[in-house]
Amino acid sequence: MKNIGVKNFLQISLEQAFYLLCNGQIEDASRVLMVAESWRFGTFSASQNKFFKLIQAYRALLDYRAWLDKKASVTEGDSDFASHSSTAQEIFGLYKQATTSFQEILRFPGVWDPFVQCYVDLLESSGEKHKVEELLKEYAYNNKNPANPNAHVYLYEFLKRNEATSEKLINVLKILHSLVPSHRLMLEFSQLLAESDCEKHHKLAVQVAFDLLDFSSWKKDVNAWKCLERRLMNALIRNHKAWVMDEWGSRKAWWPAYHFSKCHAREECEHNEPLALRKGMVAGILLGRAHHYFSAFCILGSKIQTKSIQNMKTFVNTYSCANPD
Repeated sequence: MKNIGVKNFLQISLEQAFYLLCNGQIEDASRVLMVAESWRFGTFSASQNKFFKLIQAYRALLDYRAWLDKKASVTEGDSDFASHSSTAQEIFGLYKQATTSFQEILRFPGVWDPFVQCYVDLLESSGEKHKVEELLKEYAYNNKNPANPNAHVYLYEFLKRNEATSEKLINVLKILHSLVPSHRLMLEFSQLLAESDCEKHHKLAVQVAFDLLDFSSWKKDVNAWKCLERRLMNALIRNHKAWVMDEWGSRKAWWPAYHFSKCHAREECEHNEPLALRKGMVAGILLGRAHHYFSAFCILGSKIQTKSIQNMKTFVNTYSCANPD
């Protein structure tokens, strides 16, 4: 197959390596990639250069796998590590080989998620946390790379693991919110903003909670509604009704049918009480105590949480956005 033409050599080598990997022939795949990586014939075209970078990437991945396997074999073997100096050297050699390869491919703009995760594991296992942070910041913020939400997720998760300040975490999640406002981390983002001492963050916390529920994947998520309920109550208690109205203004024409129809009220009060209780409170705040969803919520609440529901009714009577100013 490789004799078809030198222009296709790299692509065919990569496909052969994939085939071998799928059949568990790891060493054979590694040899194929090694040969392809050392192959040269004239100047690479743009497409050949992309295949070459992929070959380097998968070579690095196999070096990483070999490093993991060798580490595991030492862990499971004799406890006298000093007697394994040659093995220790081999592990270090695999580590250097893999890190060098990962460094090389990350100079090439692109989406390298699985390779970045392996590289991060290599560096963290060696205690090089400062290098991990530099790597992830470069991957997330380098304008030459395509917009990639995962890059910001990896940076956030690393910073969180290492107990970074709330300010650092918020700054990372702000960018993620601009890229994917429906991301699962937006619940954490809204909570971080709400816990901040900055009033601008409190306002943004309301927006983030609203944004999340614009997406159908969150419509029946109790935690998302609980988040919005808390943000609304906190804003209104602190006399920031304008924050709520800013967000509600662009939604009041379509959210009632989207979230608070009679059908929703009937079905959710009957089959999903926790969801109905959260949504009912939000409906009361946004649409007023006369709205059918809030009425259904009150009927349901009278059966299960009388005191709690009475407190909620009082809150809606006092703070509902449907009340005249």
